Amino acid sequence: MSTAPWAEQKQGRYFTRIDVTTMLNGATLSVPLHVVTGAHPGPTFGIVTNTHGDEFLPTIAIREFVSGLDTASLKGRLVVVPVANPMATAGFGRLTPEQHGRTDLHEVYPGNARGNTTQMIAAAITENVLNHVDALIDFHSGGSGGRLQARVDYNTRTGDELKAKNLALARAFGAPFVHQNEFAGAASHYLNGRGVPAVNPEVGGSYLGPVTTRYYTRAMIDGLRGMLRHLGMLEGAGRSPRQIHFDLKARREIRPKHSGYLVSHYEQAEELGQLIKGGTKLGEVIDIYSYKVLEELVAPFDGYLFFSRYSGVVGGGTQAFALAEAARSTWLE
Repeated sequence: MSTAPWAEQKQGRYFTRIDVTTMLNGATLSVPLHVVTGAHPGPTFGIVTNTHGDEFLPTIAIREFVSGLDTASLKGRLVVVPVANPMATAGFGRLTPEQHGRTDLHEVYPGNARGNTTQMIAAAITENVLNHVDALIDFHSGGSGGRLQARVDYNTRTGDELKAKNLALARAFGAPFVHQNEFAGAASHYLNGRGVPAVNPEVGGSYLGPVTTRYYTRAMIDGLRGMLRHLGMLEGAGRSPRQIHFDLKARREIRPKHSGYLVSHYEQAEELGQLIKGGTKLGEVIDIYSYKVLEELVAPFDGYLFFSRYSGVVGGGTQAFALAEAARSTWLE
C-alpha cells in the first residue's frame, strides 16, 4: 500500500481538494477531502458519500459527527469524501451530466484516469482514499421523492472470513435491517476485492421535513459512533442490536404500473420494520387527470417493511415500497 499525501498529518483536522480534470466552464473539477487524525495510533476509516448527487442528507450528519469528535481520544484516522460526485450534486441528479460512457459513479470503481469524467472521479478517489483505508462505508440515502429507509448493505460475493467482517461492521451501525446485497462496480465492491471490509448504509432521504430529518440524522451519527467503537477507534462497546437480516431472494419491491399520485399509507420512519401481512394495502395510485384510482399496491406476502415513500407524484415503475419476506428473513440477536 503506497503512502497517501495526507498520511503524515498530525493530530487534528485537515481539508484539501483532489483535482480531477478541467471543465469547459474554465473551472477545475475537484473532490473535497477531510482528514481527522487522532492522538493515538489506530486504523484508517474511510467515508464516501454523495456518490449520487441528490443523496445529500448523510454528509450533513457526517459533518455534525466529525465536528463533535475529540481527536485527543480518537485512535487512528477518518478520511471523508463528503461530495464524491460534485457534478451530479450541482445538478441535483443521480448521474454525472456528461455525454458519453457510464455516468453512475456507483458502478465504475476503481475508475480510469483516462476514461470519461465519471471514471476519472472514481480513479481519483481510488488513488487518494480507497487504496489507503482499513475499512470503509459508502454512504447512501434516498434522493428526491421522500424515501424512508434505514439499512446497511453488504456484499454477498466474498469469502467467509471477509463476509463475517462485513457483517460485523454492518451490524455495528445499528440500523434495523442488514441486507446481503450485490453492488458490482461500487467502491465497497472494489475494496472487498482487496480484502478490505466495506459496507453501504442506506438511510433517510431528501426533503423529509424537520422531524424525520432529525430522526435520521441522529441515527446516522449514532451509527458512525457505533462503527468507530467496533473498530476500536473510540472507547466503548460496539453496537449489535436486534436486527432483521435478509438477502436478495427475500427482497420484493412494489412498483406501480401506472404514473400518478401515490397515496402512501406508511409515511413515518418508525413504521419501518413492521411486519406487514400479505394482502395489506400499502397505498394507491390516483390519476391526477381523471381522479380515478388507477391501482392499489398491496403486500405480496407477510414481510417486514424496509422502504416506503411519502405521498406524491410518481412515475410508472418507481419503487414505492419494499418488503423483506418474513419466511426468508432472520432475526440477528
